[in-house]
Amino acid sequence: MPASPSRPQPYRVWWLVFAVILAVLAMLWGWMAQRAPEEYAPAPAAKSPSPSPTPEIPEIARQEVWTSNTVASGAYLTNTITLEPGITAPTVVPYVVNVEDTTELDPDEVAREVQATFDDERGWAGYGKRTFQLVADVDAAELVIYVTSPDTTDELCAPLETGGKWNCRNGKNVVLNSDRWKYMTPTYDDLGTYRAYLVNHEVGHFLGQGHVACPKAGATAPVMMQQSIDLGGCVPNAWPRDAD
Repeated sequence: MPASPSRPQPYRVWWLVFAVILAVLAMLWGWMAQRAPEEYAPAPAAKSPSPSPTPEIPEIARQEVWTSNTVASGAYLTNTITLEPGITAPTVVPYVVNVEDTTELDPDEVAREVQATFDDERGWAGYGKRTFQLVADVDAAELVIYVTSPDTTDELCAPLETGGKWNCRNGKNVVLNSDRWKYMTPTYDDLGTYRAYLVNHEVGHFLGQGHVACPKAGATAPVMMQQSIDLGGCVPNAWPRDAD
């Protein structure tokens, strides 16, 4: 019987390549099977930084000047941080922030927002006469900014009548009703801008400024206008220099 013809050399080469590929795949499969799932799971998508928390504003607070049931404790939390003024001026006013402990507000967060208002060129420091510095020593403060419950606001503002709704300046104290800080009034649509208005308006009283009216319909409201109550035809404005 004649011998079988030998197979061509290319056939043996391709068979060897195929065997090597199978061996490599088998090794990879065994390696992946031994890894923990999280080692080769796709990485989660990067998350954007969360914005600073803001209170949920009830719908009724967009329709009327709303008063909450925040309990008055008369106990305060004072800022622990200090901040240098961002604007230089001949006179520096040291101040502290006191937040009533029932308002659920962080005094350091409030203080940062207040200092940002003071450091804006459109604010009182922008006139170049004085600037404001956050300190942590109440005894060293020439200005004390309170954020307090409606009842405590009324107490600190007396004999001024704030009716559980409004804010005041009384001596070296600027007293901001926590309901206004957290929920603003229907005259404003942006909470951050309204907070800047609160600070600038009441600190304006501390600086000797009195109330003014809307000069004419459609004009930019002066910051010393009682914008929380009524705009009188003016456009809301949080900054002293923007109405000059």
